[in-house]
Amino acid sequence: MQMKPVALFALWTAPFLAAQTTAVQHKPPRTGKSLDPFLNGAPFSLEQALRLLHQSAIPLPRRKEAIQNRGLDFVASAEAIDKLKAAGASEEMLKVIKGKARTATASILPPPPSPPPPPPKREPKGDLTITCAPAECEVSLNGVPRGSTTGGTLGIGLPPGDVAVDFKKDGYVGHQATVTVEADKTVSTAAVLDPNRATQEAFGAQLFQKVIQAMGGPDGVKELASVQASGSTTIWTCDSRSVRLTLFMRNRPDRAFFQAAAGKGVLNEVLFVGGQYYTSKKKAPDALEMATDFGLIRDHQLSALVAKLQGPALKLLASHAAPALGEEFSLFAEGGNEKISIGLDGDLLPQRVRIVTASGVGSETVTYSDYSRDGKAPYPKSMQIKPDGWQHGIEVRFDTVQLNPKLNDNDFRGKGKLLANLGN
Repeated sequence: MQMKPVALFALWTAPFLAAQTTAVQHKPPRTGKSLDPFLNGAPFSLEQALRLLHQSAIPLPRRKEAIQNRGLDFVASAEAIDKLKAAGASEEMLKVIKGKARTATASILPPPPSPPPPPPKREPKGDLTITCAPAECEVSLNGVPRGSTTGGTLGIGLPPGDVAVDFKKDGYVGHQATVTVEADKTVSTAAVLDPNRATQEAFGAQLFQKVIQAMGGPDGVKELASVQASGSTTIWTCDSRSVRLTLFMRNRPDRAFFQAAAGKGVLNEVLFVGGQYYTSKKKAPDALEMATDFGLIRDHQLSALVAKLQGPALKLLASHAAPALGEEFSLFAEGGNEKISIGLDGDLLPQRVRIVTASGVGSETVTYSDYSRDGKAPYPKSMQIKPDGWQHGIEVRFDTVQLNPKLNDNDFRGKGKLLANLGN
């Protein structure tokens, strides 16, 4: 038996009426469309929408109005649209459904991505420039190794604050400095490391060998041991009178012979054999002082200095393997109660020698200059000798120099006349 439209509508809307019963019981009575459960229920699911399309007993405008009022809780996907078309949805109904479905889908879309976090706040930093000599040093900051200098320099960025900088290098005495780093500023610290004792001895041996080579090597040093020269000297008497004398000298390691004369005055001769000296019979009033002065000239011959430095009693030391610019003394010798400091010229030849003894007796300064070469070896034609405590020193200037002459013991005897010709 076919049901009447009114009965069919009551049967189809029963579930919707049941869903609204509880809410309606506790609300004040309303009139009009607000009381119509069909227009005011929950959003239609896809299944309910399909069923609604089949209910031709419900006027189409009322069905559209229900969809527009209540909305849809499904996405109008291609699959859902196909099902709705199969259920008989017209283009007009599909337009209504798609409009409501878009609103429904918008609410279930994932939220937009959160904006990226702001960049981390930049920590304040300053720059520290570290300089070290010798060029390559190991550097630690607050006890943490931070690498080595390159070309003598290392740059590091650091947070502000006090930093303890340690400089280290094998063979050198370490050094520490404290520096304050400031934000956005560059500060610097520098250190010059001193070589330790073993390194000083190694440098001393190297530098002394360079000096020997500058003198012509072992053969040149051998030539310096025997010399014959003539020129002049200026000495001072005990009453502070300066006396200029012509001077003739023959010298070798075991003996030396000096002649000196002032114009046509008395000829003075002094012979040294080992540690003894002998003066001529015709002694000038200042003969004893002359013997002392000539002894100093003999003792400070360049060959005597080299022989002393080569002896076992002295230990050679240097801060560098080559002289540094501006150094007064580059090579040192220590032993017993004596210390010798040697300044070198641009050719690595002795230029200024300072001798200091523990007692002070025998301390003096010797200056060599005007080097000339006779054979392989250079010889200083000018010498200044200034013992400590003397008001004046001794000045020597040789005009002619002959190295390694063929001399026998008879050539070191007094002649009683001036030996002006070096060939004698």
